[in-house]
Amino acid sequence: MKLKLLVAGLMFAASFAASATDYNLGTLDGSDFDTLSDKSAKFAANHSISDNWSFQLTTTSYTTVSASQAFAVSEHAIANFNGELFNASNVSLGALDFGLVGNTQVLDWHGLLSAGNYYVHFTGDTYVNNIRYQTSVAAAPIPEPETYGMMLGGLALVGVVAARRKAKQAA
Repeated sequence: MKLKLLVAGLMFAASFAASATDYNLGTLDGSDFDTLSDKSAKFAANHSISDNWSFQLTTTSYTTVSASQAFAVSEHAIANFNGELFNASNVSLGALDFGLVGNTQVLDWHGLLSAGNYYVHFTGDTYVNNIRYQTSVAAAPIPEPETYGMMLGGLALVGVVAARRKAKQAA
């Protein structure tokens, strides 16, 4: 009888604990522009969010990780909405920056990431029922040195043309 009460009590307590959900966004090919996105599950009110979103990069890329959640109430539907980026060795690469854009909470991180596996850990507490958030990852290629050379050559050519025009107008 005592065992049944203990088990029932543990199950009841566990129902209020934060449940972690793992999402896999997939693989990004950073050799060209590539994006992945998905929505979280819907949450009930007074729920603690603890989600991990994983993704893989095939090549070193300039990467943007973001999450957003729109709300129609004066309070944020997810309080203390936070995210942190980790590599496969569980080393933190930094927290996502928080911002408000109209009625949308936005978390954002961007920087250079090498090929490999990564995940973002999101946390927060919900205020209302049926709340969810959107997560996206984008990878952009890093220009080759030749690309920078062509860009500098083009700027130099524009400068020469502008100087000749100015000299012609002055004469």
